[in-house]
Amino acid sequence: MTTEPKTECMPELAFDFHPERRVELTFDAPQTSSDGGLVLLRQLDEKLGLSSTFARILPDVRAPERVEHTREEQLRQRIFQIALGYEDQNDASSLRSDPLWKTACDRLPEDDVDLSSQPTLSRFEHSVDARTVVQMQRLFEDQYVASLPEDTTLVVLDIDATDDPTHGQQPLAFFNAYYDAKVYLPLLVYDGDGRLVSYRLRAGNAGNNKFSTALVVRLVRKVKARFPQTMILVRADAGFCTPRMLDALTELHRDVGDVFYVLGFQKTKRLVAMVEPQRQLAKAKSEATREPARMFTTLMYHANSWSREHIVVAKLEHLLDKENPRFVVTNLDHVSPRMLYERVYCARGDAENHIKDFKRALAGDRLSDTTYVANAFRLSLHALAYRLLHALRREVAHVYVPLGRAQFDTLRLRLLKVATLVQQSVRRIVLRLPQAFGMADGFTRIAHRLGAMARTSVAFATSAA
Repeated sequence: MTTEPKTECMPELAFDFHPERRVELTFDAPQTSSDGGLVLLRQLDEKLGLSSTFARILPDVRAPERVEHTREEQLRQRIFQIALGYEDQNDASSLRSDPLWKTACDRLPEDDVDLSSQPTLSRFEHSVDARTVVQMQRLFEDQYVASLPEDTTLVVLDIDATDDPTHGQQPLAFFNAYYDAKVYLPLLVYDGDGRLVSYRLRAGNAGNNKFSTALVVRLVRKVKARFPQTMILVRADAGFCTPRMLDALTELHRDVGDVFYVLGFQKTKRLVAMVEPQRQLAKAKSEATREPARMFTTLMYHANSWSREHIVVAKLEHLLDKENPRFVVTNLDHVSPRMLYERVYCARGDAENHIKDFKRALAGDRLSDTTYVANAFRLSLHALAYRLLHALRREVAHVYVPLGRAQFDTLRLRLLKVATLVQQSVRRIVLRLPQAFGMADGFTRIAHRLGAMARTSVAFATSAA
């Protein structure tokens, strides 16, 4: 079995690019870390109670007298790794000795015992059963509802599916013709502010509507239980517009009130024929102006598979060389068709950016464990990392607006990836960030928002000495 070379065994390097001095490089800086922003995540995790709350429901059948790493420590280590861009368990081999990572996981920097290794974390991910995975999803949803402000008047639920390409023998990973790959097909639900509301791992051959109706019904009822007067808007593309979903949303609107939906709908010959006059008007306008033209209209439509008729909004768009008709099904009867399509339905495109954060910045599609349940648990870990970084971005927006709108990978690069010297004494742990750190002021203000206490200049001078 091969192991990574220790830092002290790495060679010194010399560079000759500088015109006045030779540049030499060594790997012997003591007690340093490249992830100084980890302290912000740890403080935020403490404020949210994220790791501590979810760790309490994780099973642990290990012999207590032989346990070196608690479930809370392991959960925190994995969530922080994912949030900082170390999505692979193998990354623990180098991070487990990092003094700042030890500090963030409630150990001392100079503790002789390192954090969990890759094999230990692998056993951790495979130790969770299906019931616990379901409990984590339900708790994740409950925490979202509990986090909503008391004056909440509108909750938007954007539901979408995404592909998770698999590259091994993961159970229930199947070839999906739409993505032309062997995949899992996770289900993700975001709100209008980009917060992840819920998630569900699904087999690669699941249709878009698999589990989605039950998930939406559960979420709507949870929100309504706390906010009976709040309006809820459910948005999704045409893959989710099934008779079962429409009937469920209609029943919810009747039972609890103010449950609205805007769902894409595939065009049919009969539906296109019903809007023929508007199609011809759009075509004539485009030909006259030699510019793309749009017309909008509303009609009542009853598909053969539906239990009742529904409002359908049609966008009849004529481009220079082709037609582009689009349809959405809704129960919003007090909004103009143009506004409903352009301002309400099209706004669900923001969910694609949230999925990009989940998959690109947090590698939420790296589900490579050997069992389906372990991969479902790993999806939960990525969901928790998303919630942590999204909460950090909301805090950042209060003190530095441009970075508060950035994608996760930009936020991580600008704020969290900073070299830090870690020093342990009898009474305290001192973290020293570079004087040249460009985000020092923003970092300080964010830390204050998260509960860090200001110290006097005299105390800083004393610690520096």
